[in-house]
Amino acid sequence: MRKTLVILFVLLLSCTMMAQQRTGNIMGKVVDTDNTPLPGVTVTLTGALTAPMTSITSAEGVFRFISLPPARDYTVKAELEGFKAAIQENVIVVVGANVELTMVMEMGAIEEEVTVTAVTPVVDTKKTSVGTNVTQEILQELPTARDPWVILQMAPSVIVDRENVGGAESGQQSNYVARGAGTYDNNVWAMDGIVITDPAAIGASPSYYDFDAFEEMQITVGGADVTVQTGGIAMNMVTRRGGNKVTLGGRFYMTDSKFQADHVDAVEEYELDGVNKVNNNKDYGFNIGIPLVKDRAWFWGSFGVQDIKTTTVYGTKDDTLMTNMAAKLNIQIIPENRFEAFIHVGKKEKFGRSASAALPDGYMQGGRYHFGSPILKFQ
Repeated sequence: MRKTLVILFVLLLSCTMMAQQRTGNIMGKVVDTDNTPLPGVTVTLTGALTAPMTSITSAEGVFRFISLPPARDYTVKAELEGFKAAIQENVIVVVGANVELTMVMEMGAIEEEVTVTAVTPVVDTKKTSVGTNVTQEILQELPTARDPWVILQMAPSVIVDRENVGGAESGQQSNYVARGAGTYDNNVWAMDGIVITDPAAIGASPSYYDFDAFEEMQITVGGADVTVQTGGIAMNMVTRRGGNKVTLGGRFYMTDSKFQADHVDAVEEYELDGVNKVNNNKDYGFNIGIPLVKDRAWFWGSFGVQDIKTTTVYGTKDDTLMTNMAAKLNIQIIPENRFEAFIHVGKKEKFGRSASAALPDGYMQGGRYHFGSPILKFQ
């Protein structure tokens, strides 16, 4: 029995080492107007995605809040008897980064407040990795095709093997390398802290995704920390979560054949009109986030469909239908202890797979399970 417990502990430890970052940290120092550190200051952190947290500054005036979900609306408040309360609003936390604050407290009554509203500096002096963080604003506002392989192109030095015009390639995975790498089998995929790299195709993703399910993506191309097991590109995707406000979103995108120009024949004897064209691509879905118990329990879920219809060079259909569902439950047991359950189910159906001159219609390809292949996490 003892050997069994030891083996189980070793396996759990190995699984923990496989995790990747999906949170950020806020660290800071509280000083007076003469830049003297203030110990014993009560520092309170509040935000829409977490319960209020409290920290007491050390003898050096230092405080910290660790493992925070990415968000742009954190508020830090410092209080000490004999001083005006100092407040820093709109603190931005991104995945894998440390936010460093210096809060200055003035002498005065505790009922008085000094509020600073400003964008948090994005320079992280403790970070050594090379890459980029793609935030929710970039994901939703840039006019790109809607899949992670297109987002990979935004990172420095990353080269992919195709251009995804109008979402026509979103049903297929791109090969990609960075910094002179000769192969892509060192690449790593992670979602919500779980390494999910396809064991049957090392370096590839095991699934396709609902683009609106992501809060942030972190792409590392070099200098990664110990949570990344290889020297390749690390794609770290963090999904959204529920908060204290009810959120509801939906979308419908369409790219029709009439939205593109006709082919211009370079050589008169070759007729290319109607070949290798987008027929009709659709991307639609919805997501919802609700507080089950304010400051204690939150739920979030999404459903998305990508219906991609194209034509092969043989004039036959090359269609892809992808259905994705995701759900997340967060519970704040006490400020220092949290529970999270997450599931993602991705299903892909391909019509016209591996089309060739001998088999122009290709094959129909589906998944092993009716609802798709699941990724499940309890933490």
